[in-house]
Amino acid sequence: MTAGQGQSQLRSAVLARAWQRIPGVEVLSAGDGGPLTRTVKKIVDPLVIRTAARPRLGRPLLDPAAAAEVTALLLADAERLRAAADWFTHLKRQRRALRITAGNVQDVCFPLAYELATGFGMPDASAPERAAAALREWHGGGGAAGVDQLSRYLANPERTAGLTAELRRRWVTAPTAPPTAFGSLLAAVANGFTDETWQALADSPAGHAFGLALRQPGGTAALDRAVREVSGLPAPDLGLQRGELTAVPPLSQRDEAGTGLLERSIERRVRATLRRLPADEQRPVADLVDEELRRTAAGFGLELPVLATCFVLGVVLAPSLRPLDGPAPGDLPEFAQRLNAQVAREGYVLYARRALAGSTPLTAQPDAEILRELREFAKRFLARLWARLHGFDVSGEIPDDFRHLLTGVVRSTSLDLRTKVRRALVAGLPRWEAAS
Repeated sequence: MTAGQGQSQLRSAVLARAWQRIPGVEVLSAGDGGPLTRTVKKIVDPLVIRTAARPRLGRPLLDPAAAAEVTALLLADAERLRAAADWFTHLKRQRRALRITAGNVQDVCFPLAYELATGFGMPDASAPERAAAALREWHGGGGAAGVDQLSRYLANPERTAGLTAELRRRWVTAPTAPPTAFGSLLAAVANGFTDETWQALADSPAGHAFGLALRQPGGTAALDRAVREVSGLPAPDLGLQRGELTAVPPLSQRDEAGTGLLERSIERRVRATLRRLPADEQRPVADLVDEELRRTAAGFGLELPVLATCFVLGVVLAPSLRPLDGPAPGDLPEFAQRLNAQVAREGYVLYARRALAGSTPLTAQPDAEILRELREFAKRFLARLWARLHGFDVSGEIPDDFRHLLTGVVRSTSLDLRTKVRRALVAGLPRWEAAS
């Protein structure tokens, strides 16, 4: 089939021509210069072109308009694809260093490389550590021996009774609610996020003050006032805690009474630490538990003040993340609008909104579970943000750029949901294709 004007073209040829125009992606390329089959399967189709939501762009033969759209989508993502190629090299190297053999290296590392490229851009000096942490989180391994030691350590009733008493002793409360001045600092960052406004907020005790206030009567009201001052929106259930006050977290994971972020057990938090830490950096579980008791007692369970402040900023921005409502209102803070737009323009979100509107007879009925997760996007965003910040707290590191951190967490949260939507759509594609 020729590629003359007005004629259909082989999709593989369209992809190959576009791919050859992107420099720096050799590790993702085949011998002929086009993308590897697994590159198409793991990155190009699901993450760049998103054929689950755009099935006409996934057909073997593309009409001129579809061919042009496929080419434009691929070239528009060229910078991220170059970054993904570099991240893949780091992931392969760290996979060998960690002696990970489970799964096909391309099946695992191609989508993971794209996610790292989305969150962090081109790799820098921190790339080896980030790649290793991502692999440990993906495989859930690396800390298996440590987790076994932790289970044995917490199996002693006398020891657990003593640790629980120590946790309660360290559980610090704030004498008063956070001053209202913090609200203006938060609003200044959310409206501009300049280096100056962020530094003023980062140097304040806002993070720990809000976190500790949640353990007192009126603490949630103080946080709600801050949300309203920044975004003008009421604070929805953000999954921070079960009731009006943050309860003292239990020691054991089996004693958790809910899914509140701030009420996660010490065992669950230490398990996450063991998964992140390289084998040569893991400390005795007794030390890790003691460190976590101290960290848990701090505001929002984050010991470094700047990380707790980043989390409270995430809390006041989170209610603005409402992808099913479309573009954010113009009176929302500028940074909040930017984060919301990042999700709202996703193809799977647009599809979900069309499904809710019943705009075409061929639009499938929306999946109730996916719609629920989209409506609770703010809660999912905060859960991932807290996990990232906890990881930084454990390592004692501070992110280079908190804007990139927040943007990357929004993106990775969206990628998780996109994968679920893709699975739901693929299941119904044969029926919709037959009807089209």
